[in-house]
Amino acid sequence: MAEGEEASDFEVTLSDGTAFKLSEQRGKVVLVNLWATWCPPCVAEMPDLQKLSEDYAEELVVLGINVGDTAEDAAAFMEENGYTYPMYVDADYTLALSMFPSPYIPFTVVIDPNGIVTTLHSGGGEDMYNVFKGYVDAALEGAEDAAA
Repeated sequence: MAEGEEASDFEVTLSDGTAFKLSEQRGKVVLVNLWATWCPPCVAEMPDLQKLSEDYAEELVVLGINVGDTAEDAAAFMEENGYTYPMYVDADYTLALSMFPSPYIPFTVVIDPNGIVTTLHSGGGEDMYNVFKGYVDAALEGAEDAAA
């Protein structure tokens, strides 16, 4: 995936057993976040991702892609912490290594409502809620401009 290009489609089975297909999310911004329970910056930004998924419930889909944990450990972590956004466990890194241009986590991709990658963000930081909010707002505005 590269900024400015159409995101490659993928389909996975989420931890709750439902199917997630990227192309079926058109019309919403999709924020894909690669994370692991053993990654402190990943864990630090998860409350911000949860809040963002709630604040933008109509316009945004947050998808957590867990790498390197077991399905049981990742699901237990999400439940213990009250995170409700969709999650896929990529225990062997198959999707992560084939789709995403960074071997490091946390890694976040923002895809606009038209399926265009607008942001690739590597690493964590301070005030990630506002950082991610800026990316989502820009993706929404860019899609509106493209439709006009």
